[in-house]
Amino acid sequence: MDGDGLGVVPAHTYARLRFDDAAEQAVTHLSNVLQWHQGSPYAGQFVSQAEPRAGMGCSPPHIALLSGLQGTGMTARQVTDVLHRLAMQFGPVKGRLLPRCKVTQNGCVLLGVDCPESLRMAQALANMLPGADTYYAQQRPEQQHLTLGRFGGSDSAGFAAWLSESLAGQISMLPQFTGMQVQLSDEARPFPNLPVALTGTGGGGLGNGLGSGGLSLGNGSGLGGGFGSVGGGFDAPIGAPSRSGPIGGGVAPIGGAPPPP
Repeated sequence: MDGDGLGVVPAHTYARLRFDDAAEQAVTHLSNVLQWHQGSPYAGQFVSQAEPRAGMGCSPPHIALLSGLQGTGMTARQVTDVLHRLAMQFGPVKGRLLPRCKVTQNGCVLLGVDCPESLRMAQALANMLPGADTYYAQQRPEQQHLTLGRFGGSDSAGFAAWLSESLAGQISMLPQFTGMQVQLSDEARPFPNLPVALTGTGGGGLGNGLGSGGLSLGNGSGLGGGFGSVGGGFDAPIGAPSRSGPIGGGVAPIGGAPPPP
């Protein structure tokens, strides 16, 4: 695509919902803590989405709304105009991350999201952009997710179960967020790809950015805390945890010592 946004949007371009600054910082902090923690069977096996070596374009935290925009045959400018119309229909929307982890076949680490209004936003956008991929617009609420980073180890099932259970007992690590803006993904660059503020009245109102327990922006040495039960799961579970990633009362918190054999 040429740099002035007059060519058809390139392959893999998608529309996304961006968060308030406090929530972006909280999600980034969570992924950094997970990347640099020590003392678990999975230390050194996760890379934050913000890192170039993750191969994810260093994208900021977001929820994907509509993918396959090249199927519309529209230019980046035209799609951005549609985003402006969408933003006039929806105000800022509230949501929260859930302690529900999944690792895809290519290693993408996903966390569950509770944000019904973003699903309605995706459905509205799909109606406005025929020809795009409607995968995200057709998701059930329990399928919504946020990409946190990439797992490079061999035991993805154990890692998913370990992270789910760890976060279930440390809910303050999972921020509430306010979806404030919509934006094309970074594939739309170098076209001026500015976020579009949500200014309508149909959204869920403003949130406070962080979970009720707050998030300590410490030195990232570990998550600490205890463990609770794994809350729910995606509809396509990875499988049972392996011996290298035990869960339950004997699991050490992220950054702590592994359980005795």
